Amino acid sequence: MLDTLRLTIPADYFPADAVRWMQIQMNKLTQTDFTGSIQQWSLCTGLNMPSWADGFSLVIGSRVTLEASPKVYQGHNVDGPCTLREAASRLVDFVFGVVLRLEQWPKAGLWYVARLDITHSYDFGTRAALEGWFDTVAGVQRGQRRASVDVRATDDQMAIHAAPSGRTLYQGLGSRYKVGKIYCKGADLKAHPPKCLSMDPDTLDALVEDFQPIARYECQIRAAWLSKQAVRLGLLPDYFANDQMGTLADNAALYFQRLGFTPLPSTRSKNPIVYFTVNYLADFLNILSVWESEFSHLFAREVAMADDTLLDELLSIAKTPGAARRAADFYHSVRTYGFSAARRSIGKTQFYAHRRLLGLAGVSDAMLQDGAPLIRQAPSACNVREFKPPRERLDLVERAHTLALPHVIERLHQEVFCRAG
Repeated sequence: MLDTLRLTIPADYFPADAVRWMQIQMNKLTQTDFTGSIQQWSLCTGLNMPSWADGFSLVIGSRVTLEASPKVYQGHNVDGPCTLREAASRLVDFVFGVVLRLEQWPKAGLWYVARLDITHSYDFGTRAALEGWFDTVAGVQRGQRRASVDVRATDDQMAIHAAPSGRTLYQGLGSRYKVGKIYCKGADLKAHPPKCLSMDPDTLDALVEDFQPIARYECQIRAAWLSKQAVRLGLLPDYFANDQMGTLADNAALYFQRLGFTPLPSTRSKNPIVYFTVNYLADFLNILSVWESEFSHLFAREVAMADDTLLDELLSIAKTPGAARRAADFYHSVRTYGFSAARRSIGKTQFYAHRRLLGLAGVSDAMLQDGAPLIRQAPSACNVREFKPPRERLDLVERAHTLALPHVIERLHQEVFCRAG
């Protein structure tokens, strides 16, 4: 499913009176001198939503920028839209039509995507199994091989952070491009319960209990990453591949104009971002492949294989026999000298090339790090399956949210949006 979206669009896509009304609602930081007199400019910090309402971020300037998750219109983000068009349409129409009660606003397909969260959930059977998996991925119990392990020594190290909602595992924490995030959804629901269940603790407890063994995998991608990877992802033709970022943005703008799209100018003077509209990404972006690029290595499966069959398998999948032999030699050096020493003995590009080939051949990251002898019998299948939440529980949350919504919106217009004037 798609969770949080950050969408932006030039303010002149809205009627002028709607922009003025929304600007009135914004909180502002104003520059003053030592006497307290207001100076020439103020900084818009966005709409300040009260704690009793499901919040969203809205900032009005030369652009209108909206960021929110499905929580705002259905009361939870356990499940939701699976297509970008549906996710953006439900979000934009709800915020501007239902909450703000505007008469006109730009269609969701015209908005530009600044952030996109792609999520999947997996059932580990029990909370203890999930916690053991966290330990494995963190490198504590690699020898038991409950999961494969990825070590990105120089760029995207994994880190586990303790939080009220339980341990959260990050890949690439702090990156301006793409961040992977894994956590227990049950613990997250307990720490951040749906507001519509504040008066129904029994339903909330049952929901939390149902989700204790569920791991949520989130891939947060930003416009800067989409821009940087545009050719590889199929968003721009191959002849853009050699363009530098500044040239790429200019050429992409001309390309979009020829296609009938209005390009959104980047606010960056250095390394400008190429922004893509909802409609464009919905047509060209393979959302599942983006998610898999972040997490697929965690689902590698070990296969039964002897030393003499590993090379045969590598020869069948490698582009050249030399590449197959070098990958096999690297794996044997891991077994001889240890993973760290073998990893340092080759370059970064070589390592990832060997790791990719070995993974395709059935050598998981856990086997690679352990340097263990190749297994000769296939291990039993791990009891992990993709999780589809039960609609009975979610229907209760959504009905409660729908019933509470009219009162919440009316209160917002009386207490929060009362400065309309």
